[in-house]
Amino acid sequence: MNEQGNEGPPLRGSVSSAVFPKHNRLNSWREIFGRQFLRLDIDPLDDGPFHYHARYTALPGLTISAGNVSAIECKRTPELIQDNNDDLVLLTPRRGSMLIRERGMEAVIGPGDAIVRRSSEVGHTRSTSGEFLTVAIPYTAMASRVLDIDRLGFAVIPRENATLRLLRGHLDMLLDGTLGPASTEGDESVLAMAARHVHEVAGLLLDTSRDNWARMSGRDGGLHAARLAAIRADVARHATDPEYSIADVARQHGISPGYIRKLLASQGERFSDLLRTERLERAYRLLADPGNDRVTITDIAYHCGFSDVSYFNRCFRQRYAATPGEVRSARGLLRD
Repeated sequence: MNEQGNEGPPLRGSVSSAVFPKHNRLNSWREIFGRQFLRLDIDPLDDGPFHYHARYTALPGLTISAGNVSAIECKRTPELIQDNNDDLVLLTPRRGSMLIRERGMEAVIGPGDAIVRRSSEVGHTRSTSGEFLTVAIPYTAMASRVLDIDRLGFAVIPRENATLRLLRGHLDMLLDGTLGPASTEGDESVLAMAARHVHEVAGLLLDTSRDNWARMSGRDGGLHAARLAAIRADVARHATDPEYSIADVARQHGISPGYIRKLLASQGERFSDLLRTERLERAYRLLADPGNDRVTITDIAYHCGFSDVSYFNRCFRQRYAATPGEVRSARGLLRD
């Protein structure tokens, strides 16, 4: 560990698995840094060389770290949670993805998403190789800012969340020393103010994202709500592209097509149905709008993402029990 500024806050430094000899690197890292410092059981997920490198900044009331790591599995076991650490930890993959399991619940996050969980809970993560950003905040700093926090489990917050982006920006500046504390190493009032600002933004993020929390009392579907909403929003934005596919959504969110199918299946949906429904609803709105009375049905079909007019007509009739022309006529519009 390479520490700087240990005469007083902020404490800055870096940690790297490279400090251990190659022949015993993994075992040394697991025992010394993993179990004793992080209080995690750490195991590699592939046969490649193990590596971990991170830089960190510790302020009064929070610790921020960022770095890169090979594919690993981390477990916070009943034995390891006896350290009485009850921090709230927000973890964001910058590159790569992560699977989280806790109390029988499961979630997958991709680049830019965030997972928020309690260190006092047994948990299990599997991460691909990549880059990460984390912040740990004491529970006591958040309890007054998040209503009923004790009833809540872990939360998945999608990358599209504006407050999450704001929080990440502040964490990056604190980590890099470009926000306040960089030029005021000994000014504890400034450091405390910087930490409180992070607490406030994190509290706002959690309190306004409570639909994304997984309830400890059961699996009420809230765990996947944020991801499903983001997928549906993407489909709505790109439905008019005839080439748009589930692979495009998977790339956008940094997750697999199979995981998207699983999410939708939990709601009794399929991706093809979701995309087709969005296109049909757009077509219906256009046909019912008097301002489009001179636009042909063929052009409307193409505009809404259909590449086959016969298929469009068939799907439209199945959904609305009427042809596109009948919908248009019922509104007193011109026929094609």
